[in-house]
Amino acid sequence: MCHVIPLAAKGFHAFNSGTSVHQKKNEQNMETARAASPMRRKLGLMAAGMLAGKVIPGVAAQSQSAAGGGTDAGTATRSAQRIDVHHHILPPVFREIMGETAIGAPAPNRVAPAWRVSDSLAVMDRYGITTAVVSAPPLWMPDMAQTRTLTRACNEFSAQMVADHPTRFGTFAALPLPDMAAALKEIDHSFDVLKADGIGLMTNYGDHYLGHADFVPVFDELNRRKAVVYVHPTSCTCSRGLFPDQPDSLIEFPHDTTRTVASLLFSGTFGRCPDIRFIFSHAGGTVPFLATRMSILGSIDKRLAQHVPGGVMPILRRQYYDTAISANPISMAALLKLVTPANVLLGTDFPFVPEQGTKATLAGLREAGFSERELRAVEGGNAAGLLERVAREGARTTA
Repeated sequence: MCHVIPLAAKGFHAFNSGTSVHQKKNEQNMETARAASPMRRKLGLMAAGMLAGKVIPGVAAQSQSAAGGGTDAGTATRSAQRIDVHHHILPPVFREIMGETAIGAPAPNRVAPAWRVSDSLAVMDRYGITTAVVSAPPLWMPDMAQTRTLTRACNEFSAQMVADHPTRFGTFAALPLPDMAAALKEIDHSFDVLKADGIGLMTNYGDHYLGHADFVPVFDELNRRKAVVYVHPTSCTCSRGLFPDQPDSLIEFPHDTTRTVASLLFSGTFGRCPDIRFIFSHAGGTVPFLATRMSILGSIDKRLAQHVPGGVMPILRRQYYDTAISANPISMAALLKLVTPANVLLGTDFPFVPEQGTKATLAGLREAGFSERELRAVEGGNAAGLLERVAREGARTTA
């Protein structure tokens, strides 16, 4: 049984966003429903400083067993990190505003998963995940006032998770796009006040993909900040519910990732914003399969070619891709024809992919042909190279 570093005291306070919906108590998630006040964040950062470099005894051995056993299965040496960059939150306010049906519709089993912060910590402990960088599921709504409210609430919630558990969680803050003014304000609030580790975006907002001209100011600001930007798929209107008996996550999500990558390529956004470190979900969707096609056709069409003067492939090869629902020999073989292991990051998609998916991800990485050194990098070292605070303050493992 592993022992977790002592965490902050538990209790309940309402969100402090000025909206009545945030003032409702929800006893199902008492551990992090407090507002991420400046004083609490300061105390959290102080705690992180004191806990930095601390280890979680026994997690290495435990993760070895959880991943399938054998000497290679849990190679987590002293002070190693296992960082999950694709890990969702479902705060009470998210459920209240979005509704169970809307949350569950694209999910693999069509049901919004039950979730509390303690569920994430328990799964992380069982599988040796030292830190999870959390993000909200897609939260865009036609009602922009609600979108702004929900975005701020989710960002405050995840910031409080970090304040309460500074070594165990990081956060990718959401933006209320396509409201540009509000999005720029949220970037400032997320980085300067909440101290987010990066930004989490959807592949499209109201059918506008990320390379859309309206989003230029946001990406210019993220480039100025040299931000890490994690991109999670949703579906566009024309393909939503296209196959009524199949959830959109089955086929549409990976295709939507590819659409937004093409949008960023051929709008010139990748070229204009070289200092943004992008992470794309699910091994890049269908990008590895279509990369050469995009490269060939993108060079023939002069209108597209002008936006990728150095070619498509060098741009795709410098991006980062997570392993969620992709840690298998077939998907990894395609991805590793495009990038090196240095651009692959651990992602589990918990809790939308339940706990057995975390186990399968870790086991699958051990069947993908990585060397021991490459596996350590994929499971944590690569993410630590992108996420400075997580690398400095995140929990470690020891045998």
